[in-house]
Amino acid sequence: MTTDSLYVTREVGDVTVVSFQQSQILDAMTIERMGTTLKALIEGKANGRFVFDFSHVTYMSSSALGMLIGLQRRILQEQAQLKLCGVRDDIMEVFRITKLDTVFDIYKDIRATTEAFRKNL
Repeated sequence: MTTDSLYVTREVGDVTVVSFQQSQILDAMTIERMGTTLKALIEGKANGRFVFDFSHVTYMSSSALGMLIGLQRRILQEQAQLKLCGVRDDIMEVFRITKLDTVFDIYKDIRATTEAFRKNL
């Protein structure tokens, strides 16, 4: 398990779960740091499986959404998989409006997400 002020990572079987710790992902420096550290986590994990858990997040800026899109591209380059969970209704509405709900696989919670990975074996 890795702990950072921005997120905590842990392994659930062969899935890396990243649980975001800040309730608001807003400022550019935080988003840049988050993107850099998550990119480093993803690199070199070809065929890896990742879950980003947003259950503690109440607000995300458009820059944070852009960072997620960049990470999704990086994950696809690594032939890895990313699923999201714990996205609150008001943030989910932004995902729907921007059509990002068609870009990301989004589940209710970690359990549902890891089960979806198991079914995709």
